[in-house]
Amino acid sequence: MIRSLLAILIFAMAWLVQPAWAAPTELPVLEVRAGEDAPNLAPFIRFAKRPGDSRTPQLNAILQGPLQRVEGSTIHFGPPGTRTVVLLQVRNASDEQGSWILTTGRGSLKHFRLYEAKDGRLALAVDATDPQTARQNLGTYQAFSSELVLGPRQGTLIVIEFISENSTYMPLKIESYGTFFKERRANISMVSGVVVGALILLLLNFLFFSITGFKEFLWLAVAEAFFALNTVHSEGYITIFFLYDKPLTGLAVEDFIKCGFAASMAQFCRSFVKTPTNFPRRDMVLKALIWFALAIMLFQPGLAYYPPELRFLLHIATWLVAVAVALFLPFVGYAAMKQLGFQLWPLFIGWASLALFIVYAAIASMGIFAWLPVNWHLAGPVGLFESVMVTVALGLNLKKIQRDKVVADWKYAQSLTERLEMSERATRLAEEKAFALETVHSQNALLHASGHDSRQVILALNSAVEVLKRQNRADADDQLVEMLESSADYLNEIVSTTISGANIAASDSGFVALSSFRAEALVEPLSMMFKTPFAGKKLTLDVRVPDKVTIISDRPLLMRALANLLSNSFKHTDSGGASIAIALEDGCAVITIRDSGAGMPAELVTALNGGTATRIRADESDEGTGSGFGSAQRIIETLRGSLKIIASSVGGTEIRIVLPAAFPSVTPVSAETLQSQLDGWKLLDFDDRTAFEAGLNAADTANGQTIALTYDDTTVTRGRLSQLVAMMAIKPACREMAMHPLLGERSEQV
Repeated sequence: MIRSLLAILIFAMAWLVQPAWAAPTELPVLEVRAGEDAPNLAPFIRFAKRPGDSRTPQLNAILQGPLQRVEGSTIHFGPPGTRTVVLLQVRNASDEQGSWILTTGRGSLKHFRLYEAKDGRLALAVDATDPQTARQNLGTYQAFSSELVLGPRQGTLIVIEFISENSTYMPLKIESYGTFFKERRANISMVSGVVVGALILLLLNFLFFSITGFKEFLWLAVAEAFFALNTVHSEGYITIFFLYDKPLTGLAVEDFIKCGFAASMAQFCRSFVKTPTNFPRRDMVLKALIWFALAIMLFQPGLAYYPPELRFLLHIATWLVAVAVALFLPFVGYAAMKQLGFQLWPLFIGWASLALFIVYAAIASMGIFAWLPVNWHLAGPVGLFESVMVTVALGLNLKKIQRDKVVADWKYAQSLTERLEMSERATRLAEEKAFALETVHSQNALLHASGHDSRQVILALNSAVEVLKRQNRADADDQLVEMLESSADYLNEIVSTTISGANIAASDSGFVALSSFRAEALVEPLSMMFKTPFAGKKLTLDVRVPDKVTIISDRPLLMRALANLLSNSFKHTDSGGASIAIALEDGCAVITIRDSGAGMPAELVTALNGGTATRIRADESDEGTGSGFGSAQRIIETLRGSLKIIASSVGGTEIRIVLPAAFPSVTPVSAETLQSQLDGWKLLDFDDRTAFEAGLNAADTANGQTIALTYDDTTVTRGRLSQLVAMMAIKPACREMAMHPLLGERSEQV
């Protein structure tokens, strides 16, 4: 295939280069010796173009006319389609008789006759116009050839008359019998090896296609089938056995196979490299070449019926599309190697080898460098090498796909393992949460029971006080009675607060009940709750509260938050103790909790302060989850305060809470006065049920910005009001309540 393709380049050069003319009757003599091969015949060949019908050459007229010389080492005679007469004068320069074989290297010509001049007349030696003669000659020599027998010092004139439809390239040789048949055997071995190799690759690609379903294997198998056919045809075997008398049919078969190989290899490139996606512009070129090749293939069956001009045009078009594909594919292969991965290097090497061979063979055939040898029979091994490299590229790409699949499967397995671990962790945390909630409920029940028992004691104290008052004895200690009465009231307040905090401990509602209370009323109940547990671990609990600090906030919620933080200090402190201190700074109550525990890692402190995770475990050896701190943080933020871990190290942890609306003292006011200070809020007295229900039904409270004012701070009342109003305020009302940030915001934010 390549030999015929490159011949077109030779024709183009022949059109551009003026032939060298020889003087009349100037015919050089080629001297040969018995048992030796003749040197290169090109310098000794003369030829003449004789347009018109084929006929026996007129030797004298040809010798008297101008003759052309062959330039360079490659023997070609210009554009095809014209009757050409070739002359070669040969003489045996040895002293013994010699026998040689003159071979033309061509087996498919429209017209071919070989004459030998004897006694000034031309004797026909080979007549390829006779089908039987052509078949017998090709079957013996594989190309049109003739035996040359010369006695000592004997000479002869060889005359060849031929017409070619596709190429005038004719590698004439005169070789000894041994050399000639040795080359024939080598050629048969080479063709057999190339064809067997191509068929093996073809079967392998069909096998891979049946296994993987990748279409690139199918297209490569089709290309290798065309390549095997081309190797057999270009070496003359199809002509020898089937088309010896049909040169135009042989030309059509050659061009059909050539275009088929180019189109299938281009389609393989499109499928394998995925040029429509990866290289859209190059894909447009490949599609155009494929359609061009298919169009040429459709014209080939009727080649014998076309005029010579159209046949020549089709042959040039065939050569152009085949060479264009061969020269374009290396650029696509290089781009694919750069963009898709270095595993495609055999693809580039295979396509580049064929392209380089075509360029090299064209340069050598044109005779630009006379010393460059050219062997067209190497086209088969070069094509086989290309097929092997392309198949290797497919294998390496499959290996990469398999490796990527293994990596993807491993990552998927890792992901499943991580998901399983996360699921197990979530299950464990859910169990811990359920256990913690159960513990909270148990503690709440215990607190309720303790509160109930405490109220019995308080009731007894109140009864004793009443009895002492009624006795009105002269020796009665009035101060003792007052102390007992004060203690009973204080204990009743502690019990109410404790039970209220227990009832809302498991609630995440944002409902707030504002009241004014002394700082002592906030921390002293906590001190009483935690002193016994701390003493059990031989820990100290220090409480420092200034005399005059009144806080406007939700006391039960604050107690819950502080209880969570003190519980953490108790849990993580093994020696030393903890302290809680309250200070008044710039209208805010600053609560500082310190302990001498083991501290926390910096990343855990950052996570807790950030509040981005609600349940955090420092490590698997620690039982803590961080939910207590998170709950306290949400409560403080709900009350428009801030909670932050200031420092944490092996020496202990310091936590700072800042609450708004803290004052040295408060000013009691009536409900009406407080209402006048509230912007956008409606204050309703819950203790006056008739007025309260009427106010709820009024149109101006439809937006939900309603505050219920009541003395009843029990949990039942709190729960009921959370469904009716936006906020709750505990009597007695004071002017400072209106200064709390919650009352300066819209109810939607509450």
